[in-house]
Amino acid sequence: MKLIVTLLSILVLCFSVNATQTRDNAYWQSIEQTVQQSGFNGTIVVAQGDSIVLEKSIGYADAKQQTALTAKHLFSPGSVGKEFTTVSIMQLAANKQLDYKDKITKYVDGLPTWAQQITIEHVLTHTSGLPAVQWKKAITTEDAVQQIKQATLLFTPGSGYKYTNLNVVIRALIVESITGQRYADYIAATIFKAAGMTASFHQTKSDEPHRDIAAGDYPTNIAGLTIYVTPSELFKFEKALWNGTLLSAEALKQALPGDKLSGKANRAYFDFGEYAIDDSGNLLSWQHDGSNPSHHTVKHHDFVRDTVFILMSNDGNKSTLFKLLHELLAAVERANQQNY
Repeated sequence: MKLIVTLLSILVLCFSVNATQTRDNAYWQSIEQTVQQSGFNGTIVVAQGDSIVLEKSIGYADAKQQTALTAKHLFSPGSVGKEFTTVSIMQLAANKQLDYKDKITKYVDGLPTWAQQITIEHVLTHTSGLPAVQWKKAITTEDAVQQIKQATLLFTPGSGYKYTNLNVVIRALIVESITGQRYADYIAATIFKAAGMTASFHQTKSDEPHRDIAAGDYPTNIAGLTIYVTPSELFKFEKALWNGTLLSAEALKQALPGDKLSGKANRAYFDFGEYAIDDSGNLLSWQHDGSNPSHHTVKHHDFVRDTVFILMSNDGNKSTLFKLLHELLAAVERANQQNY
């Protein structure tokens, strides 16, 4: 009897491994031609449930094309990284440490009088009226704060929409004020560690120890913005978002509807990109993309099929990521139809 059970276990394991390899091959075959023709340089992760079924790195990590890119190399997620400060603020709200209607001046000192009109909700939804960041190499948090203090609002808070990283800086400063920690330390403990993101980090100064960062990002040292992740760890973050590790699923769903000012269809109210629902209001998918400046990221979560796609590159061609995503989604749809 023990022998039969052992043999059955081996057969089940072999079947599982073969099924995973079949999916891996099918997904790779669906995008291989585009990868080769486009000159794609990056890493692709496809996960179903809790398991990664495809993880491939193509190209080089350095500008001289001497070091092969691997799954361990980190990328800047660009605007996808805005989710980290969004989640941090939502965590503090869940713990009753702040209210979205609080004025930002309750937590951030030294701002102009116009800041008394801006709420935390405004900086979460890009309706604060703050202008765009004026970028320079190695720009710091202090530089960004100085820009905020010298800024003129583009519109009355809550009456318009301007997508700007200065909102993200304000979020990070609020977290620091409430917790008494640097934002880099807060995110390391409450998000990276909680989600099992052991390689990801928040850079705070240019002379930090060398990390395996792929070439092509813009050098910054700003609280809430200068974050690096591997594609597989961005998947871990996505998984931790929806399994209750970081926030409740209900809190996330409540953060999606409400946008009336961005002018974009299906844009999430809080900083989570865009989402799709069915006629009954059930969440079908959400998607977020970002750039910095040659680093590009697309994160797509298909809730119906419990499948997550993470595509990160440093070749400066964002359109390739969307084409690859389209082909991968088609491959998943074909596989789904074959199962019926």
